[in-house]
Amino acid sequence: MTRSDITPRSQSGASSSPQLPRAERPGSIAGRLRRLVAGLALSCAVTGVIANSLVPGRAEFDVCQACHGVSGQGTRDLGVPRIAGLDASYVERQLREFRSGTRGADPADVPGGQMRSMAATLADDAAVGRVARYVAEMVAPQAPATVNGEVKAGQALYAACTPCHGALGEGSPSVAAPRLAGMSDWYLLRQLEAYRAGRRSGGGDSGPAATMKAIAASLPSEAALLNVVAYINTLNPPTARQESASSDSLFALSDACPPSFDETGDGRCRFVSLYDLYTADPGNGGLRVPLPPLHDGFTPQQADLGRYLFFDPLLSGDRDLSCAQCHHPDLGFADARPTGRGRGGHGLGPQRRGGVPLRRGAPTLWNVGFLTRLFWDGRATTLEDQATGPLFAPDEMANTPEGLVWSLTTNGTYRRLFAVAFGRDEAEPITVQEVSAALAAFESALVSINSRYDRYAHGDPAALTEQEIRGYNVFRGFVARCSQCHVPPLFASSDVAVVGAPPVAGNPYDLGAAEIRDDRTLRGAFKVPTLRNIGRTAPYFQAGQFATLEDVVDFYNAKRGHAAPHDTDLEIHWHVHMDHAELTRDNVVDLVAFLKALNDESLRPATPRVVPSGLPVVESAINLTARNP
Repeated sequence: MTRSDITPRSQSGASSSPQLPRAERPGSIAGRLRRLVAGLALSCAVTGVIANSLVPGRAEFDVCQACHGVSGQGTRDLGVPRIAGLDASYVERQLREFRSGTRGADPADVPGGQMRSMAATLADDAAVGRVARYVAEMVAPQAPATVNGEVKAGQALYAACTPCHGALGEGSPSVAAPRLAGMSDWYLLRQLEAYRAGRRSGGGDSGPAATMKAIAASLPSEAALLNVVAYINTLNPPTARQESASSDSLFALSDACPPSFDETGDGRCRFVSLYDLYTADPGNGGLRVPLPPLHDGFTPQQADLGRYLFFDPLLSGDRDLSCAQCHHPDLGFADARPTGRGRGGHGLGPQRRGGVPLRRGAPTLWNVGFLTRLFWDGRATTLEDQATGPLFAPDEMANTPEGLVWSLTTNGTYRRLFAVAFGRDEAEPITVQEVSAALAAFESALVSINSRYDRYAHGDPAALTEQEIRGYNVFRGFVARCSQCHVPPLFASSDVAVVGAPPVAGNPYDLGAAEIRDDRTLRGAFKVPTLRNIGRTAPYFQAGQFATLEDVVDFYNAKRGHAAPHDTDLEIHWHVHMDHAELTRDNVVDLVAFLKALNDESLRPATPRVVPSGLPVVESAINLTARNP
């Protein structure tokens, strides 16, 4: 600071002291007070200078604050963005580029030229590093939003940004992607507009700038730009002071096996239950018989990775549909619809609209790990095969193997998680086999074996009511014969059976397993569904032909084949045997009461709050919960 900054001078160069009012002349009390206050202010200023000189990077930042502000809050009038809290390595890289002249040399780039001039004042690389770290530690109040857009629409569009900028807008130094959360929304909008219009390209067909240009060009309209920025405004990742606990730790995989699984010496999860104690012939379906083998042997990390994948819309071709959309945990891991709505649909359960209509409903995933046939027609024999079916079906999730691998591999968080889950180097590519293995691990842990029936089976006579016990006897009895197909304790089977299901109005009769295997005896055959959580998974049959459990029991308590089309040749299973109603109305009521005692969701896994892609996690469907009244 020069003397001319302090003492006014006349044009001739002589000092000119302005006349003070009498009350403020040196000898007055007011004057003495003014000098005292001025002295205190000077003292504080000097103290501040000394203090600032002790903060690394603070002195060098002085040249930046004219534009970026004392707190790094930015100045919209100057077109200067908020920089407080940016990753230190990102700031350092930017300053080095400006200081070396690789950026800011274009005369048309006025802000770049100003940045180049400021960076040139930094004495050396050490000074650059100090400024970068100082900026990273800065905290500035969030400026009010100036961009109006639809946040939900922007969230879906933001998925294209997550591979580089992260699910929470935290950025990724490894790919030169800055933190977006907290950045001035008007500046973000200006950058996107520039990339979309081709005014920024970065000089080449590769690199971060080229990626940004491609992403911005993919946004269909100006409204889409506004929506993306409006969504970014809502992001709130950890601050720079918490960078070590950012997205990498946010998505740390669990090292504990799911409930009812024990970890073995080799780090694998093995299913355990009280049913392991029983040795009776499982084919008889009595109270104390063992469960069939479960698909286990996965690691805790693989199961937890599968959980994230299951809830992440990134797995679908249009990034709008996750597995949980059709197998919702609030809906018994089904969808409470007669038939599904696939690609392009919106909403949940009975309220889902639009999309490709599917001819069958989404079966529950509870206890699928015990099964050796999956899908209604039994076409898959492993969970891994089942997982890839909907992923690559054009009318469902509509992805491709190449598209799936690309979406996951370009997401840094998923690259790390897959490497951890499968014990390999992060540089190795993600494979479809790994995706299906992780999904299979998660689905295998969807175990329901703690119902009131199970407590009764293990020796608690008070677990079931008298009515439910009567219903159990009907279930096991020779007249109803329910247990011949729905074998306890799983109350399911991997077999397919022809029961003469009624047709769906307006559709050709569904031939079921006969479409997979050319076998006339399988015409109209469908996999025997589980009765576990049956009170949670209405409507029933492969296309939801029956709304209630009473309807289902009435169907079987009637002449066999009565509902099937008369012009369709079906070989109905011999256990569907009645020529007329043989169960009384009391039998039906008791049987339905027993079936509801099979409900149990005590081992239901937690729904993740966020997923690595940053796409919306499926909403709660608690108000749509499928319950059979």
